[in-house]
Amino acid sequence: EPDKQYFVGYSHNRLDHSLVVGFTAGEIGRRNNLLQKQIDTLEIAGVLHDIATPALGDAAKSIDPENLDEEKFWYEALDDKGKEFLQNENLNPQELDRIINNDGVLGQILDIADRITYTMKDLHNVIGVAESKINIHPYLIELRYPLSHHPKIGNIYKDVLVDQKKDIVFFADPDRLGVFLLLRALMHKHLYLDPTSQGRDLFVANLIKPLYAADGSRPLSPAILRQMVDRELLDFLAKHYRFPRLQGEWIYTQLTNWYPRHTRCETQEEAWEKEKEISDSGLLVLGVKECRGFDAGLSYLTLDENQKVVTFEDADPGMAHQIRGIEKDTRAVYVFYTDVSEYT
Repeated sequence: EPDKQYFVGYSHNRLDHSLVVGFTAGEIGRRNNLLQKQIDTLEIAGVLHDIATPALGDAAKSIDPENLDEEKFWYEALDDKGKEFLQNENLNPQELDRIINNDGVLGQILDIADRITYTMKDLHNVIGVAESKINIHPYLIELRYPLSHHPKIGNIYKDVLVDQKKDIVFFADPDRLGVFLLLRALMHKHLYLDPTSQGRDLFVANLIKPLYAADGSRPLSPAILRQMVDRELLDFLAKHYRFPRLQGEWIYTQLTNWYPRHTRCETQEEAWEKEKEISDSGLLVLGVKECRGFDAGLSYLTLDENQKVVTFEDADPGMAHQIRGIEKDTRAVYVFYTDVSEYT
């Protein structure tokens, strides 16, 4: 059964994401008349690009970013049959590695397919979940406005053009690209980098950290975390910490209904002072976490009004400024804490 992300109430799993990225990347290749070998390679790279993601994703990766980097260790995550498959298909691991790390034309296509896929999948689910509720979060209004004007923005992969002679990948329509980048920026601000999600990630990271060692001297290692699905790791944590219900259902239900309090700071120094202040008041500090923003995609290439290939920022400075402002607003340092007298 596909594992679900623990911090939001909708299905989103590595298998589903990887397959759709592979399909989307391959479709971009087909629409641009790439060689069949290139299309096959793109599809396989899409399937493999997240294979080494550890269970619970970013929460686990934050413990040891170097040794839990999915793009760096994708080949190590393959079993013998997987490596044999690559060999039988004459797929060069070094070439796949370059593509998975977004190098060259095929790497650029994969990067674009990846960003389109997770943004539109999550956007679809967020809107769907919200429509079933009476009280709608205000940020959904921000999402619905551009969607109402561009209801078919999900097919933006059809706008991707490839010039193999110049080794560039670009978008045909700067207006549609701007809407996509705006939607993606809003999703980062209100979902991916929202302090609610960040606080739960920190809480789970704190549970994993004492049980993890890169050298395998503790129960959880990079290889084990790569082999686990989310549910298996949640069950492991529930059993180790002897939560009231020994299966992961407890941590599932509690994490969707509880999150630590947080205070936003602009600098690490301010956060450290606030951490001490909160701790001295008798509250339990879970930790300090810095959010450094995200790549807003403003360097993506597109056609301007003169049909010249330029960066999106040059094609539409006004929209680029708006998107950059959203990205800048996500940069902060958070202090997460809770009241130890509460049940949680």
